[in-house]
Amino acid sequence: MLETISVTSDASFKIETYRSADNCAMAGWHIHPEYELVFVKNGRGLLHIDTTKTSYTNGTLVFLAGDIPHADFGNRENLDNEEIVIQFKQDFLDEKLRVFPEFRAIKKLIEKSKHILVFDEQVKKGLEKKFRKFRTLDNQGKLINLLGILHELSRETSYQMLRQSFPLGNFKRDDILRLEQAFEYVNNQYSQNISVEEIAQQLGYTPNSFCRFFKKMTQKRFIGFVNEFRIQKAVEFFNEANSTISDVMFRSGFNDASYFSRQFKKYQGQTPSAYVQDRYSQSVF
Repeated sequence: MLETISVTSDASFKIETYRSADNCAMAGWHIHPEYELVFVKNGRGLLHIDTTKTSYTNGTLVFLAGDIPHADFGNRENLDNEEIVIQFKQDFLDEKLRVFPEFRAIKKLIEKSKHILVFDEQVKKGLEKKFRKFRTLDNQGKLINLLGILHELSRETSYQMLRQSFPLGNFKRDDILRLEQAFEYVNNQYSQNISVEEIAQQLGYTPNSFCRFFKKMTQKRFIGFVNEFRIQKAVEFFNEANSTISDVMFRSGFNDASYFSRQFKKYQGQTPSAYVQDRYSQSVF
């Protein structure tokens, strides 16, 4: 899905705080042109960004550029978890930071975000107070605090660079619009039958040419993308109370238990029953 991010007229960036108790909808697989800096206080989860997946076990701190497809980063397994998301547009860099030569290191950091940066746990812990301080600040204080965080990150070398991404800015606008339509089709149809013939016809392709188009744009096969999307939905459903394996299987678009189990293990590293057992163990202890 193309996510629309609104920044108020009296601010240069958007900041939101989410807690495990908040009853907020997951964004699912989405994309937006804004840069994104995400602090997840604790818990384990999966970073699914572009064609790369990596897990975290005690929260995470991620920085990525715009136009990179990704799923939600946070988790809901810890009652005291907190996720702080900061998003800003390209003009934050072009119109504001470039005015000051003193921000040279921060500008280099922002350029590196095109490669997707995941900072080490010690870096995350060291900046936790600054991230949690946002809720007590006015807009001016928030900007100063953000620049302080970016300054500290620009001096860090303790991060994992996930990959050189393929920003959608490299493609024609019409192709990006067609890809958005394909994402929207899967988002609306994932619990029902997904037809390559139907989506291809909607976009003006033959089935074979649509599959080639989708692979060119995402580096993924369409059926693989659909299965990944459905498994991400299955994880969301498992995180809801009183969700059985068979209920989650059907709600996420699968109708064969063995196939569902194989796909879940492929994308989550464990079977559905093992995932449910792990969640139960964590809730008990």
